[in-house]
Amino acid sequence: MKRTITTNTAVAYAQCQRKAFLLLSGAESGPPHEYMRILDQKQGANQAAYLEKVAQTERNVHPYSTNGLESKSAHLTNATLKTEMWEAECSLLTKVGTHSALGRYSYEPTICVDTHSISREQKLALYFVAYVLEQIQKKPPAKGTIVDGAGKAHKINLAESAKTLLPVREPLQEWLAQDAPAEPPVILNEHCPLCQFRSACRAKAEQENNLSLLDRMTPKVMRKLERKGIFTVTQLSYTFRPRKRKKRAKNPPPVTHSLELQALAIREGKIYLQELPEINRQPVELFLDIEGIPDQNLYYLIGLLVCADESSTHHSFWADALTDEASIWQQFVDKANEYPDAPIYHYGNYEAMALKKLANRYGTDATTLLQRLVNVNGFIYGKVYFPIYSNRLKEIGQFIGAKWSAAEASGLQSLVWRHYWEEAPIAENKYPLLVYNEDDCRMLKLLMNELSEIKDKASLISDLDFSNWQKKYSTKSDNPVHHQLEAILEFAYSDYDNKKVSFRETIENKEKKNTKSNLRGPRIKIIRKPTRIIRLPQQTVCPKCEGEFLVETDRTSENIIVDLTFTKNGVKKTTTKYWATKGYCKNNTFARDQVKG
Repeated sequence: MKRTITTNTAVAYAQCQRKAFLLLSGAESGPPHEYMRILDQKQGANQAAYLEKVAQTERNVHPYSTNGLESKSAHLTNATLKTEMWEAECSLLTKVGTHSALGRYSYEPTICVDTHSISREQKLALYFVAYVLEQIQKKPPAKGTIVDGAGKAHKINLAESAKTLLPVREPLQEWLAQDAPAEPPVILNEHCPLCQFRSACRAKAEQENNLSLLDRMTPKVMRKLERKGIFTVTQLSYTFRPRKRKKRAKNPPPVTHSLELQALAIREGKIYLQELPEINRQPVELFLDIEGIPDQNLYYLIGLLVCADESSTHHSFWADALTDEASIWQQFVDKANEYPDAPIYHYGNYEAMALKKLANRYGTDATTLLQRLVNVNGFIYGKVYFPIYSNRLKEIGQFIGAKWSAAEASGLQSLVWRHYWEEAPIAENKYPLLVYNEDDCRMLKLLMNELSEIKDKASLISDLDFSNWQKKYSTKSDNPVHHQLEAILEFAYSDYDNKKVSFRETIENKEKKNTKSNLRGPRIKIIRKPTRIIRLPQQTVCPKCEGEFLVETDRTSENIIVDLTFTKNGVKKTTTKYWATKGYCKNNTFARDQVKG
């Protein structure tokens, strides 16, 4: 593998080791997501605008060349830093007065990014550029700069950059040193929707029945399961063991998601219930979905579906820019306050966080409004397990039969549609977003109806089962038999004789009872086995006759005493046997005759 390690490869390793390996080996890839192409365009436009600004405000600005670092230029633009093993793209190199191998000066890097906030991957890209620059000028740069999508420059301290980059740099170097390095396993993660290798990795994961197909499966949990010999979702499904909760526990354990039960639901192809969802439907209900641009902290579309009786009306509150956000927020609050008793259903935490931010941003008292929010995911998480790999709204919707107007509809695709509208703000580019938002609201209502049906008719749904007990399957003719068996089981407990209702006994019953008790025979005396035996000395003098010695015999006398003994660990029962030999007095004729007889 004779290739160089680029900035993209280093950043890819932090996202997914398999992606970095495929990039380094030159594997065939599919097209990246359209959103990635848009980000690349934004990054190029941002870099061009920033370099043009530098050219207008600074002097001695030159494009980078092979001998650019030795030209002593104050600013070098569009630099491609290369060594035998490393290659990094840098938007701008700025000359500073620090000694290096170049002379009495050195350079500090600047990169331009496509977002309005700085991510961990973008900082890692700057660290990689700084490392390659250090290999060339033999001096690590002290600081670097990241220019965000809004043109704002962020100074980054590079003192700890080498330490942060080391876990990424060393395995990449090992791959280059090996002739045939081992291919990393497939581990699907949150970066997959953006990756150009997503289709190939997904197909391989499905072929292997890979554990990472499960949404909440982490690499740490995978390694733990693999040490136990569990490598597939099917194998994981056989490890599920139902655990009953204590009904009267003071502090019941929190509800958690069971990967084993999720795998079982997928293997059996049926819905499993850990608990019945506690749903209380209302005559009027609101269903909420919000679209925004997280990078810009902008919420541009609030969709509200109002359902009363059998009718439903969808309301869309649209913002062209950040200046219109306050207006749509107030429109939403006014519409929601028209139904003060109606719950507001949403899915996940995004909508709740958005409403809190908007209320704080515009000084609105939304305490009552926030108290009406109901997260539908709370009815599902850890309670209802659909035979799917994740609890994302789109995947659940597809399972229960929901359809979206656009086949590629997703939160990521909505960012693409918003970009098209910003480039050309016409109705044709706005329409897909409005329809997608309404589809999500109606999908949420359909999901609530499905959960309500599960709650009310769980015992009648054929492709549904309970995780802690088996469901009874019977026909109408068999139902009376089930009820009779349940009645028998209610009375079949061990202390029935103590708790049963008894009536006053008649004289005849008492006589019969006494007769039966007499037939049982005499009671047998229980002889306890002594835990210790103590021999007492024989008395030598007769207590009645003065000074008369007793004659020793072979007969013995014994006595058993049961007592409690206190120890360090508690109390225990002890049985002690005391015994001694008998004697008789010569003056006592009766006792002498008894002994001789």
